[in-house]
Amino acid sequence: MASLTPLTALGGITTYDETIGGIRIAEIADTCLASLAMRRGKAAGFRKAAKKTLGTDLPAPGQRTGNGTHGVIWMGPDQFLVEAETGMTASVTASVTDLAGELAASFGAAASITDQSDAWVRFDITGKDVPAMLERLSAADTRLMQGGAAVRTPVHHMLCLLVCRDAYTGFTVYGPRASAQSLHHALTAAAASL
Repeated sequence: MASLTPLTALGGITTYDETIGGIRIAEIADTCLASLAMRRGKAAGFRKAAKKTLGTDLPAPGQRTGNGTHGVIWMGPDQFLVEAETGMTASVTASVTDLAGELAASFGAAASITDQSDAWVRFDITGKDVPAMLERLSAADTRLMQGGAAVRTPVHHMLCLLVCRDAYTGFTVYGPRASAQSLHHALTAAAASL
């Protein structure tokens, strides 16, 4: 059998983590993602399964909720992106949590679920005045975003998902994995320009 080595979205064996002028940009490879969409006529079963399985209320539009194990981001009417941390270290591992399988078992016919883990790259951005950096890349008003806010917005011409973890100092940018290098370059260039 072939001996394969899994790589991060940026092509490394370990994740990228650098501080540029007080802004820390870290590639996060230990997050599993799954899209979760309610099926027509299944609202009661969907909401019951969501509360039981995710342990948190479903978020309102433009919001993210979480309980430490799962995060749920509103993506559209009755559509959500579910996050689950695998608890892995900065090293990449071939075995990750089967979040989509777990959700499918819990929601049954009440939801349509798709694994999204390999479709996105995640960068966590922390430091003082992160909004000054992000406003160079996006029209999202990050200075007004509070913890738990989430918005789909172009970031340097790439449609991304921007999540505020801590107002003013902590954000997550989810972008297309196929554009990981371009998104990374845009983030580091914006941080260096401050």
